[in-house]
Formats: sequence, structure tokens, C-alpha cells
Amino acid sequence: MPRTPSSIKRFVNRFRRATDSRNDEEVPPPPTQSSAVSATAPAEAPATPTFQGAKRKRGGNDGADDDDRPPTESSSSWVPGLARARGIYKRRKSSGISTDLNLLPGTPSPESTEQVPGADRPELPATPRNLRMYAGKFSATVNTDRIHIPQPTPPRNEITRFRRRGLQFENWMANTNQSGAASGVAPSTQRLRPLVEASPPNEPLFNVWRTSYGGPPAEIRESLKSTNLPQNARGQHYRHSSLIRDKVIDVSSYVHYIVEGAIIAQEIFRKEGPYWSDIALALYKHDAQIDTLRYVFMLHVENDETIALVGKVLYRQHRLPGPENRATTPEIHTWRMRTADFERILGTQLGRAVSRLVLAAWPVGTHHIPRIHTWFLSSHLHMRFDIERIG
Repeated sequence: MPRTPSSIKRFVNRFRRATDSRNDEEVPPPPTQSSAVSATAPAEAPATPTFQGAKRKRGGNDGADDDDRPPTESSSSWVPGLARARGIYKRRKSSGISTDLNLLPGTPSPESTEQVPGADRPELPATPRNLRMYAGKFSATVNTDRIHIPQPTPPRNEITRFRRRGLQFENWMANTNQSGAASGVAPSTQRLRPLVEASPPNEPLFNVWRTSYGGPPAEIRESLKSTNLPQNARGQHYRHSSLIRDKVIDVSSYVHYIVEGAIIAQEIFRKEGPYWSDIALALYKHDAQIDTLRYVFMLHVENDETIALVGKVLYRQHRLPGPENRATTPEIHTWRMRTADFERILGTQLGRAVSRLVLAAWPVGTHHIPRIHTWFLSSHLHMRFDIERIG
């Protein structure tokens, strides 16, 4: 009988553990706060969340093919475990965490809240896996609406409309449009727990596919130099989370990094449910006070309105290095409020979304967006919206 490949066994066992009630003891429990803190996010997170271990390469001496095999007496079976132990030892040593595994009884844990950033934050446990979750995850991964298609250059009348709408939001945030129509944006009262916790007989609106701590994503590290946000790539300050609507079709998914001072949107895909601004604010207020929010980042921008205006109009007009630029260090351009180009960007769909977030987070006339920063890295557009108190 031919030997079943390990990758197939791992795939079958994953569903078996999640659906077979006789194997409940094999279902891994949701990660606790301490396990979330000790996990380190990759230096450059993928634009689309993947299953645990999906990026791991097969073969070699990484031990991946041995995960589902019974233990043997092979002389080389201990090598992968030793390599992993060495890796853990180096990470703990470089992070300043004690490597002593023989603590005396009653000795306080070395990973105290003073030593590990984020240890005092509220928990956001991952949702236990089930078959419906994997179906919805697969649907979100292959959804054709998220495949990047080169957008046409917007016509002049559309660019004019962008500026008109951007100016309107600019005035709404500054509260200088008192005689005109109101923004219609209500204060956001959405909290995170009602979104991810079940309320019997109803299931939770979103499943938490990922929750871990790590350093900042590689796409924003150059931009971080002009902020007071943590910049250590090996740090544990940024909570990386992935929320996915538990449906097979029309899946809504939100992938964010949250750190005190910034919301970093890695993936936004909404089909139904709360608006992105409510989701982002709920995630942020789960970890920090809203008055500490200073930046909103947008990674891998694919929105039709925003990418077409910035990449095909503004960057060409100003002769800036666009998606064709292959430099490893991005050239960041700043667009300032009360200028035509700033208002055009603010009037695109992503600009309006961040404006609504500001209007939903604070009373009108108290906070605004004075600057928008854009840059291309590896052919992808990335953005940073600065938020400041008025006056």
C-alpha cells in the first residue's frame, strides 16, 4: 500500500479533529493571553491570512513531515526539536526574557506585565476551528473581488467629484460646514466582544482566525521613522488579528495590526455587517484609549478609486516613483490639507472611510486629518493618514 503523504494526513486530521466529537480532547484550546504575547509575527505579514503552517516548506530538516508520525528510535529524530529549542532560546534571550526553566516554587513568572509589552491588554482568543470556518476562509481567499485588476485612469469629471467630496469631509471634520448638510456619521458605540462572542442561540458574527503579537509590518517601517510608534522589528507591541465572517459565500474579512497610537489595516473586505470604521474602532478601543489614536495606515491598497487616482493621475502629474519603482526604500510623499490633491485623495473611497472613522470617534470640530502620506513598495500602494486634535 502506498504511503499517504504527510500533507494530506495533516489536512484530513485537521477537519477530523474539528468535527468528530469523539476526538474533542485533540482540539487545541484557544490561545491564552500569555501564549498570544509569546508568539512573534513574521517580519513581513502576507496580504491574505493563511492557515497555520501553510507557508512552511516541506522537506529538509525542519521536521514538518514528522508532525503526524509516531515517535521512533531514529538517531536523527531529535535534531528538529533541538533546532526549534535553540531558536526559542535565542528569541527569549534577545527579548530580555529569562531562559531559566528551573524556577524555584513561588518564583514570579519572568514574563511579567512590566517586561512583556501588551501583557496587560484584554484577551482576544482565537475561535476554535470548525468545518464552516474553513469553508468561509477558503471563500474569502479565492474571492475574485479581491484580485487586483489594473484600473483605468479616472476621467476628469470623476476627479472633480473626488475633490468636491473630499472638501466636504474636510469641512465636516473641522465643523466649518454648519449651514450645509450634516455628515450623517453617528458616534461609534460598537464594542469588540459582541462581534466575536456567541450570544445563544445566535453564533458570533465574526470568528477570530488569528491573534498574536509581533513587530510592525515591513511595509510601514520607513514611515514609522516620522512617528513615535514602536519601530523594533523584533518587538511584541503590535497585535495582529484576523476577523472573518462565518459564511461560505459573501464573506467579510478584516485583518489589522493594532498598537497604541495606530490602526493598521492590512485587509478590508466587507460584504455585510458593520462598516469598517466601526470594526477598526472596536479593535482599537479593545486595546487602547481612543484619544491616543494618531495614525491610520492602509496596506496593499487595491481600491479602484484610490489606486487609480493616486497611481495613474497624481503620481504621473508630479513625476513621482510609482508602482514601477523597485527601490527597497520607499519614497514617501506627503499631501497636505487645504490643497487640491489632498482633497481629491480624501474624496476617494478609502479617504472617505478614514474620514468617517474620525467623525465616528470624536465630536465634530475636535479632530481632523491634516496630512496623507503615500508610497509604493514592491509595486503596492501604502498610505498613512495622520490624525490631530484641532486647536
